[in-house]
Amino acid sequence: MKLCSCLALVRCLLFAGLLASLLAGCKPGINSADTQGLAANLTAPFDYYINGMRTQRFSADGKTVFNLTASHATHFPADDHIELTNPLLHSLSGNAEPWIVSADAGNLHHDAGTEEFTLTGAVKANTTMPHTGPVLLETSRLNLLPMGKMALTDAEVKFSAQAARWQSKGMRLNLASNRLSLLKDVRGTHAP
Repeated sequence: MKLCSCLALVRCLLFAGLLASLLAGCKPGINSADTQGLAANLTAPFDYYINGMRTQRFSADGKTVFNLTASHATHFPADDHIELTNPLLHSLSGNAEPWIVSADAGNLHHDAGTEEFTLTGAVKANTTMPHTGPVLLETSRLNLLPMGKMALTDAEVKFSAQAARWQSKGMRLNLASNRLSLLKDVRGTHAP
């Protein structure tokens, strides 16, 4: 017998065996326990994700409160939060210069029609103030309430302006009035 006809015979036998097992209602190599395990692994805790997210939030009178972009956003319905990758937030407050806040990561929580951002990683917030010029805040964690115009942290924070460098453990910032409160272990320099 030739080698070609032997291979053809083997292929025919394998095909016949596969066809017979399918017709008999069994799936070769897969049992029901395997399919249940596969189905469990396919269940995701999130219901949608967005690459290149961009959104804008308005106040009740139609004014823009903030603009938000993120390279990736994933929504988790169990507690209705969104995980953000590389969020960039422009928080607008009336006639004042906007605060521009960026971070490595963040979470957005919705509660009673208001949003709270928890930003983590290399968090930077900057604006330009009329009397001090450019201002930069740096921390590893920041809670931001754009509708309430507040930013808070209990982490180490660095504040830099043209003539001042300050460090503190914790801070509170009113985004509307630009009033900054450094909470404890405050140290720094100021050149008049």
